Amino acid sequence: MKKISCTINFIFLCSYLLSAQHLINNAAISFNVIGGYNFSSNNIDQAHANKNLNKYYDNYSLDGVVNGFEIGVVKLVNGTKEWHKTWGMPRIGLHIQSIFMNKPDTFGYHISLLPNIELRLITFPKSEISSKVAIGVAYASIGFNRLTNFDNRAVSSPINFALEVAAVYHHRISNKLDLNLEAGYYHLSNGSFKMPNGGYNIYYSKLGLNYFFNQTPYEKRTIIQLSTANKKMYYTGYLAFAYREQGTFDYQRQYPIFTFHNAIMKPLNKVYSLGIGLDFFYDATQALLYNYKLVPRGINESNKYLAAVGFCNELRIGKLALPLEVYRYIYDLEVVKQATYIRFGLTFYPIKRFYMGCYFKGSINKHNTLESDFMEFAFGYNIRK
Repeated sequence: MKKISCTINFIFLCSYLLSAQHLINNAAISFNVIGGYNFSSNNIDQAHANKNLNKYYDNYSLDGVVNGFEIGVVKLVNGTKEWHKTWGMPRIGLHIQSIFMNKPDTFGYHISLLPNIELRLITFPKSEISSKVAIGVAYASIGFNRLTNFDNRAVSSPINFALEVAAVYHHRISNKLDLNLEAGYYHLSNGSFKMPNGGYNIYYSKLGLNYFFNQTPYEKRTIIQLSTANKKMYYTGYLAFAYREQGTFDYQRQYPIFTFHNAIMKPLNKVYSLGIGLDFFYDATQALLYNYKLVPRGINESNKYLAAVGFCNELRIGKLALPLEVYRYIYDLEVVKQATYIRFGLTFYPIKRFYMGCYFKGSINKHNTLESDFMEFAFGYNIRK
C-alpha cells in the first residue's frame, strides 16, 4: 500500500509540474515495464572467518529474474542553453522506478528516483537511438541481517546510490505517442558506507510509451555541434572526503579517507577532455586489506599515505560532467595489495571554474573483479588560460 501511495503521489506531482505551458512544450509522461536478471554478490571476502556459516556461501547462488515498472517525465530541452545546441537538443527526464527482486523474502523490492539524460547517437526520420545515463538514489525494502536475513549480502542499508546506463530506441507511433525500447545495466549499492555491500547488478530491458502533451519532438532535433576553438590544456584539482566500513561479519572497522586529486586535461572538442592524473591519499585501506586482526589506529601513519597515476576522461554536459578514470598506485608499493582502481561519478559546476562532485572509487581485487572502496565527496577548481 505504501508503495502504491508513493507512485500515485509522484504521478500527481508530475501532472502539476507539467501544468505550466512552458513545461508542457516537448514534454511527455513516460511509462515502461521492466524485465531483467540480477547478478547479486553473495559473498564477502574472508567470510570463512566464521566457519559456522559455510552453508550460506558455498556455491549458493542468489541470482535470478526480476521485474518492475517505471513512470516519469520526459522532455526535449528548449534550446535556451548553449549545451542544448551542442548536444543537438537532447531529452532529459525524471523517473521513479520500482523493481521486484528475485527471492522476495530475501531481497524484497527497491524504489529508485533517477534523473537522466539521453544523448542522441543515430537519427532517422521517425526514430532515433540514444545513450542514456541516470544517477540517483534508491530505497531498498529489505537488507542484510545476520540473524534473520544472512542470505542478503548485497544490501545492508535502506538508502543507496543508484546508477543506470543504457541504449534507448525511440520510434514515433503518432503525433503524440512515442515507443520506448531500452536495454541497459542498473547498479545499486551504498558505496561501502555499511557492510556488506555487494550490491545489485541488473541487466535489464524496458518496453513502454511516451505520451507527449503537444507533439512528438522529432522535427525539433538539431545536429550535434562539438567543434571548439579552445583546445588549450588546463589544470584541475580537488580535495575530497570519504568514509568507509571494512572487515568481516565478526568485526567491522570504520575510518575516514582524504584525497587530493590533480590532473592535466586536454579538450578534444566542446564536450570531451582527455588527460593524465596524480592522486594522493590518506587511507588505511591498503594496509588493512586481508588482515582482519588490525585496526586503523594500529596502522603506522606512514603506511596511510599513498600515491597513484592514471588516465582521465571527462564528458561535459552543460554544468554537469561525467568523469571516468583508471589509476595505478605508485606509492607505497610495500603496503598496496590492490594496485589498480577506477573512478567515475558526477561533477557539478555551480560557477565557471569551481565544482563539486560525488565519485565512486573501486579497486580490482585478487579475484580480478571490481570491489567497492568508497564514495568521494569533492570540492575542486579548474585553472584555464
